[in-house]
Amino acid sequence: MSQLDKNIAENLKRIRKSRNMSLDMLSEKTGVSKSMLGQIERGESNPTVATIAKIVDGIKVPFEELIYEKTHPVEIIDNDKLPVYRAQDGAYQVRAIFPCDRHRCFEVYEAKIEAGEGCASLTEENGYEYIMVVQGVLTLETQEGMYEVAANHAIKLDALKHHRYHNKGTQRLILNIFVSYEAFVY
Repeated sequence: MSQLDKNIAENLKRIRKSRNMSLDMLSEKTGVSKSMLGQIERGESNPTVATIAKIVDGIKVPFEELIYEKTHPVEIIDNDKLPVYRAQDGAYQVRAIFPCDRHRCFEVYEAKIEAGEGCASLTEENGYEYIMVVQGVLTLETQEGMYEVAANHAIKLDALKHHRYHNKGTQRLILNIFVSYEAFVY
């Protein structure tokens, strides 16, 4: 069963049960046979677009509600299990703690920059970066100038404009970077 079929199966069953509907009642509302609905909920059928359209029209939910994986109300992120992008020379590493997706128009990164090293901006999209310095001193180079930001301080900037992060100190620089997008289209 594909991930899409699994999502449809789980979401259809969840929606039906949340509305206290039997398969017979769902069949009446959607015009899809009870046996087909049962097969869809069990993941035994790959519903056509026409069938999905009947279902979403009948139960009055957006198409996306049926096809996307249901998010959990609480999600604990283990940073040690997240993929890390490392510069080949080891100068810096970045991990996306909360990458951008269809449910949110922001991203959260953790960046670690070794002493004497630097890296380019993470994004150049229409939005803002909010950078919190956890450890060390950030030297931020922008088109407007250079800014020094110490630990326990933060800085906001236009993400669309090119910028670079530098660590001119003697210890590792650790940043938490929140990127919020102005015009988000998914």
